[in-house]
Amino acid sequence: MLKNKRYIFRIGAALCIALTFSSCNKWVNDPKSPDSTVDESQLSSLEMLGRIDKGVYVNGPIIAGVWRAGTTASSDLLVASGAIADEITSTAVPNSPFYKELDEDKLSPDNPSLFSAWSNVQNYRARAEDAIKLATQQNPSEEDKLKIKQGALINARLHAGYAWMLLADYFTVSEANRAVYADHMLVTHEQAYAKAQRYWEEALPIANDQEKRLLHSLLTKLGISTQNYALAVAHINQSFSAAENFAFLNTVGTVSNAFFSALSINVRDAAVDPTLVAVLKTTADKARNPVVKAPKGHWSLTYFKERDPLLVTDFDEMQLIRAELAIRGLLTGNAVDYVNTVIAKYDPAGKSNLPAQNLTLTDITAIRRIFLSWRGTRLIDLRRFNIDGDLTPGFTKRNWHWIGVPEIETR
Repeated sequence: MLKNKRYIFRIGAALCIALTFSSCNKWVNDPKSPDSTVDESQLSSLEMLGRIDKGVYVNGPIIAGVWRAGTTASSDLLVASGAIADEITSTAVPNSPFYKELDEDKLSPDNPSLFSAWSNVQNYRARAEDAIKLATQQNPSEEDKLKIKQGALINARLHAGYAWMLLADYFTVSEANRAVYADHMLVTHEQAYAKAQRYWEEALPIANDQEKRLLHSLLTKLGISTQNYALAVAHINQSFSAAENFAFLNTVGTVSNAFFSALSINVRDAAVDPTLVAVLKTTADKARNPVVKAPKGHWSLTYFKERDPLLVTDFDEMQLIRAELAIRGLLTGNAVDYVNTVIAKYDPAGKSNLPAQNLTLTDITAIRRIFLSWRGTRLIDLRRFNIDGDLTPGFTKRNWHWIGVPEIETR
């Protein structure tokens, strides 16, 4: 992984994760009630949402919990999506059947293996939406307290939107009924994506410049994922600058980067799909997706270290979205130039750069497979382009193109 890349949006996660423990310890060590418990009024207080340190908003325990829930939910689903697509395959004798069942298109809604992934993303959504409600109920008058409310609302809406996007991207009640359940209500994918868009748009007016770029980037990504290209065009030029991204940290306790846990050389549950290895031709391709043969003969990924952040989206993705929009005639600029800014990061000598040419959507799909790997985008691309990829049988012939909602939810 490139060492000089700054993960600016993970800072909030680190602070809030630390606060989860330090703030809770404060309640126990310096309690307001004699039995060291936290009563309802304390849980709903402004202090649980954050504090101001030297003029800057710092997440409180409730927002910390939202970030942590997002890490867990994203870790489950970004890796699982690779197993459905042609990024990840199972090993010969896995410890857990989860990735094998996904890879082989055998994970039916009555299978208990999927329930934790489902419950984790629902926990993420519920925590974020509860935080929105709590922040909205606050009526502070002091400047610093107003900043706390504003900071909490931005964070909570950011994550509520991403939770709804995860639900619609990766789950469905059935192939015919493209919907999910939330709070005992059936929500179509279109409604879920609309909720994500609404939360992010509501956060924009109160966000600072850096937060605005993050929100515009997520709205751009949403536009591409849902084939709402007008939405992507509307936000792309206000998205990330070159060193920015949205990622979840893995710095607390035993939590590791999800792809490291699933695909490193000492793991036997999952492997890099050989078809992905086969398309890695250039220096940049191989630097972006470094693999080694494990002792058991399957391909292991060496791109991530144990504590590396879990990346959701970044400037590279915005550049490849610009390239696609240019190919579609929706954005000015040269698609090859946009792509080469990404490739050059992995081959500074420029030998992997694309020559001048007229790129097609088929070309950009192949480029996205290599340079946006390990973040859940390949499954989205197989669906939106309605292509088979390198799956056998092809992706279009699968029984499941999303993860099925657990059967218990449909009773």
